[in-house]
Amino acid sequence: MKKITCFINDSNLLEKVADFCQLERFQMENLTSTDSFEYDVATVLYITDRQDKTVIDGLKDIPVCLISDDVKKSPEYILLPSCFQYIHLRQLIDAVVHNGCFEASVASVTPLELSKCFKVNNDIFNVERIVYALTKEFVYFLNFQSLEKVRVGLAEMLTNAIEHGNLAITGEEKFEATDSGTYYDLVNERLHNEKYMSRHATFSYVVNEEQMTLVLEDEGCGFDVNSLPDPTDPEGLLKLHGRGILITRMYFDEVKYNEKGNKVTLTKRF
Repeated sequence: MKKITCFINDSNLLEKVADFCQLERFQMENLTSTDSFEYDVATVLYITDRQDKTVIDGLKDIPVCLISDDVKKSPEYILLPSCFQYIHLRQLIDAVVHNGCFEASVASVTPLELSKCFKVNNDIFNVERIVYALTKEFVYFLNFQSLEKVRVGLAEMLTNAIEHGNLAITGEEKFEATDSGTYYDLVNERLHNEKYMSRHATFSYVVNEEQMTLVLEDEGCGFDVNSLPDPTDPEGLLKLHGRGILITRMYFDEVKYNEKGNKVTLTKRF
């Protein structure tokens, strides 16, 4: 379980952080003295409302957040105003966990609907970072647990789009290359092959308070959609080929492909 460590004097601020942790299922530790702090790898953030407590022994790589309205930004900590809402703390932690950039938003502004479209290159070795960049605004609509599931499903689909779609690596080729230890050589060969190197995927989404719809399309030849394994068949869980689609079906209400098989629409209702 992820953990937030605090040294907060203001009881109202402490209550807000405690409520956030309860809602998002984070463990919270409130220090009575910074001398008692012990480094814990599960700690994703240290929060304090005292500037003189932003630097303490043993923090190592744990990011520091200072809640204050009276100080200027500093490279030593991330500044959060005292009027922060849950969404701002969620944005901050999401950025910290994924090595992203936290941009303080205006507390009085919350989007009711978002719609965007992206071009995605075949950077298959950085799928997790790409997925975070594509979905970082989803924190306005999803808690951390739901957001993690959406990202896992999207990562599976994006990997398929790049690997099997744009790079035209078949399931059999992947299995053989993985088994022989030449998978990375195979991928790099396709990434530098003029036939495939200029291909990209297109990702778009519309998300509002009722549902999100994600659309991912690659430039590959597609596949026979009717050959997809039955998601209710227990034997399908033991097969390597198609497992990404099975996993994605667990986290979305609908997973639909076009007739060609190079475009998938994922729907999740709230």
